[in-house]
Amino acid sequence: MNRLIQQRAHMIDLSHTLRDEVFRGLSDADMDFSPGGTAPTLRGLLLEQADVQAAYAESFRSMKLKFGEATPAGHQSIQELRERFAGLDAELIAALETLSDDDLRRPHDPRGLKAPGYTVETSYYTYRESVLIFAARASVYLRALNREVPTLMKSFVG
Repeated sequence: MNRLIQQRAHMIDLSHTLRDEVFRGLSDADMDFSPGGTAPTLRGLLLEQADVQAAYAESFRSMKLKFGEATPAGHQSIQELRERFAGLDAELIAALETLSDDDLRRPHDPRGLKAPGYTVETSYYTYRESVLIFAARASVYLRALNREVPTLMKSFVG
């Protein structure tokens, strides 16, 4: 077991719990809400995050990060999205568990930016930050829907 899994597994679980808090108190009808303009629907926001997570899980296996290829489009209910995220959580953990401590230090520059020091472990933290950004975006949607923002979400993103 690598040190990231040993030392940070609780952070992974907490991040995913934070993401799952969005589903509390929502109905399938809420999934079609958009705050306006070019903003996606709440369903679209969730599907974007599912794609981000799938892309990162795959990148930890292949060392190639490609967005927009992993999440099926179309109508997805809250239950289907919950199941999708549960599967993605398992995929991400499985991908991270296969890595050794040496793998964590390997260059991981899936975007081709040639950023010095950008390692597999750094990429994990970038993924985690994407969950925090998602939670901040989702809190705006919840407020616009006149839904309570869960306490855990407030403690992380306000």
